[in-house]
Amino acid sequence: MPESDHIERQMERLRPDQLRNLRSQVALAYLPLGILEWHGPQNPLGLDGVKAHALCVRAATRSGGVVFPTLYYGPPPAANYLEVDHYDPAFPQAYGVPQEHYTTDMFQFGSRVDQWHLFDRVLDQALRQIARFGFKAILVLAGHYPLNNQRAITVSFQRDVQIPVWLGHEGELSDSPGGDHAAQWETSVTWALEPDTVNPDAFPEHGQPNPPGVFGKPVADVTPELAQKNLEQCLEGIARKANELLVEAADLAGR
Repeated sequence: MPESDHIERQMERLRPDQLRNLRSQVALAYLPLGILEWHGPQNPLGLDGVKAHALCVRAATRSGGVVFPTLYYGPPPAANYLEVDHYDPAFPQAYGVPQEHYTTDMFQFGSRVDQWHLFDRVLDQALRQIARFGFKAILVLAGHYPLNNQRAITVSFQRDVQIPVWLGHEGELSDSPGGDHAAQWETSVTWALEPDTVNPDAFPEHGQPNPPGVFGKPVADVTPELAQKNLEQCLEGIARKANELLVEAADLAGR
């Protein structure tokens, strides 16, 4: 088969020679984080990871680097899980499952402390795997905003391995520092990135409130123009942060 002009940036799809070539150009790795939970009737259940992964791929395509596979984690109630912390009967009704799946601990996920410790371990191991592949800086993009709480893991890793790491979400690098949950910001950014995953026909009518479990500015006001504007903000902010990490990595290497 003939070679495509497209440059693959997803780690799991790279051959060894491709990985080495891309890393020699820009030794930056992206690690998207997400969970599976309700994001309104208009958005995919995996919005957090879909959004983070697509942002990382777009950023790497523009500025270089390699995108590692998304870590999806968040059994209730580990990561400030909306379907537990802000339960609404609309969730199980939409999924076609009994309410008891969400209102009881019938699946025995364990305590929040146990679940956070498990996530900490998974994140730490992912960072160490990236380091073993020779990358000199890591940008961890948390599509699920509460995962920012685990910055202590990245700080500890950086001290151990001397590789600069930033963990944060796209809103912190743009004009929406607090983000939202499946409302105007997340819906618009995801729509611009992965339009096939968002159903604009499910947006509320203008003047109508957001659906259950959707918190933030009105989804009804999302337009293609707003979606593209918010996406560009994200990409510009990620590019700035990526450059900062690479400068920090060069400083560390020069010591």
